[in-house]
Amino acid sequence: MTWFAGLVLLSVILCVSSAKEKATLELRYQRATLNPSRGSSVKLSCNAVYNFKLCGRLHVVWCKENSELMELSKYFTTVNETISGGDMRRRQVVTEILDLTAEDSGRYQCTAECKESEDTAVGLTIKVEVKGTVMNEKEES
Repeated sequence: MTWFAGLVLLSVILCVSSAKEKATLELRYQRATLNPSRGSSVKLSCNAVYNFKLCGRLHVVWCKENSELMELSKYFTTVNETISGGDMRRRQVVTEILDLTAEDSGRYQCTAECKESEDTAVGLTIKVEVKGTVMNEKEES
């Protein structure tokens, strides 16, 4: 009976260890709807928690409707990375959208990709609705 109990315990420990190793990459931030004014700016913040040994190089970006935000005069991105213990790291990516216009309204998501393991993660949707960009009926006439 002791041998059987030991085997079950060993199996549980191996499953937990195995599950931890597979948790290579996770994105953390809350879903939101933002209503900034036209001409202002808005910041989108994403935290990627990942296992450096399993993931290798990490690429984290903000996208609007599956297109990476790359225009340097329009988007300002800062990156901060900390070691959170062992092989785990936390990378914070903040992208500021400058001088908002009607074209900036839409759905944004943070995406991440591990170069070594090829694991990917797609975050929740942040909806940006720029105020002052939709004409009401009185302004149209």
